[in-house]
Amino acid sequence: MLTTHPPSAPAEPLPATVLADIVAGLATACDLWGAAVCHDPDGRRPVRLLAAGAYEVWVIGWTTGQHVEPHDHGGSAGAFLVVEGALVEVLPQPGGHAIERALGPGRVRHLAVGTVHDVVNRAPEPATSLHVYSPPLSAMTYYDPATLAPVATEAVAAVSPVLGAPAASYALHPARRRVFP
Repeated sequence: MLTTHPPSAPAEPLPATVLADIVAGLATACDLWGAAVCHDPDGRRPVRLLAAGAYEVWVIGWTTGQHVEPHDHGGSAGAFLVVEGALVEVLPQPGGHAIERALGPGRVRHLAVGTVHDVVNRAPEPATSLHVYSPPLSAMTYYDPATLAPVATEAVAAVSPVLGAPAASYALHPARRRVFP
């Protein structure tokens, strides 16, 4: 009898181009995940859409003023894409300064392992973003924005994804590709 085991998580993250392709492909398939988005004014509610050995995908709804706090993604690289609305990525710098990047729909941002950033919705309307992490998130460290000293490290719970493998295959199939507006 042949026994198969699921592939283990990769020791190294997938290449940035692959992460960008995954998040851009899923952005074109909002009919699969759109109902999972929650724009809750009382707090962000990230939803894990897909989980594979090499990566996972989350969708996050943001209302005005919501943000994360400066953080990294542990040993994971990532890419995220604003699907609707507008977000600002804040990259804290030593001495309390920050670089800010305005992100509108269709803009993919790559996050190398160790990138410390915050994301905020400063717009009056809600925003939605898709995030892919490789390997899947296991921990996130939060930082003091002025000193960049680590404040806390939290384990990321492995919650069940809302989409299964067939949905991922459909979403990423080349026939689903279109130019993002």
